[in-house]
Amino acid sequence: MKILLLTILFFLAGCSDLKNEKPAHLTEKIFYPSKNILGFENIFNSNLSTQSDVEIFGVMHFPDNYDSAKKYPLVIASHGSYNWRSHHLKYLEQIRKANFIVFAMHPFDSRNVKSTVGNQINLTSETVIYDMAMTLNLLWDDPRIDNQKIYAAGWSLGGTATLFNSWLPLQNALNKSGASFSGYLMWYPGCLALPDLNSWDKDLMQIYIGEEDNWTPPQPCKDLVKQINAEGGNAFIELYPNSFHSFDGPKPLRLIPDAYSWANCKLKLNAETKKVYDPNNKFLDFSDPKLRRQAYESCATKGEVMAGANPEYKNAAYEHLSTLLPQLD
Repeated sequence: MKILLLTILFFLAGCSDLKNEKPAHLTEKIFYPSKNILGFENIFNSNLSTQSDVEIFGVMHFPDNYDSAKKYPLVIASHGSYNWRSHHLKYLEQIRKANFIVFAMHPFDSRNVKSTVGNQINLTSETVIYDMAMTLNLLWDDPRIDNQKIYAAGWSLGGTATLFNSWLPLQNALNKSGASFSGYLMWYPGCLALPDLNSWDKDLMQIYIGEEDNWTPPQPCKDLVKQINAEGGNAFIELYPNSFHSFDGPKPLRLIPDAYSWANCKLKLNAETKKVYDPNNKFLDFSDPKLRRQAYESCATKGEVMAGANPEYKNAAYEHLSTLLPQLD
């Protein structure tokens, strides 16, 4: 696949270019091809050709005192359902300051989408999953990158994309030969519609999530970590008591009336057909927009989701990551 690259070099303060502010460290904006995916099965094989092409972009953030003669570890990161927010940028700056190159994906801005809260169809999770795999392929042979130290990271929707990029059948289908992430960092991912084949990358998987999260509930993530480790994996989960979604965010705890609570959903992914299904409802279809909404509403509910900071644990994941990053470099 021919890759179109358009690079713009400028200087950036912190990660402030994500908010269209003036820069102070070296960055590079890169455009490259991807797809709009509707239906998880359409990521695979000949189905992929039926999905519409789109050009997307991301921004590379270089460490201070960047040396073009060196290779650097890389974190490819994607945001949640509200786009990039200040607490995400705090982590990106933390990672960059730890001498990593950070590639901030822009799946929403590339498609003129502001939010998926309460919608989830205007830009699907499988689209962001695919974007992340294409980003890995894009940067795998970049001479500035140590491709044995490329990590995926994401928050909420971006965390879900990170999680599914660790599923080996998806890697086998999408990653260029030899390409793979070396680890996965996730903040409150949706451990939902998990495959009925537990075939996961054995590299580091780190999850940060609140025990009371009812947007992307923690129990399936806890179960997944146990399954992965039982099969020789390297998965960890940090659980924060009395904490909800975005426990590390800038806003206080509050009701998010338009958000879907997935706490009662028992969706699965058929490892053979690659279709999402509900064992109790054979007629759900996630590849048709109208039927997909009906599928969501068969188990997910609005008006219950709480999200916002827990002052006691607001900085806990940040502090944990500060001890983890030196092990990844």
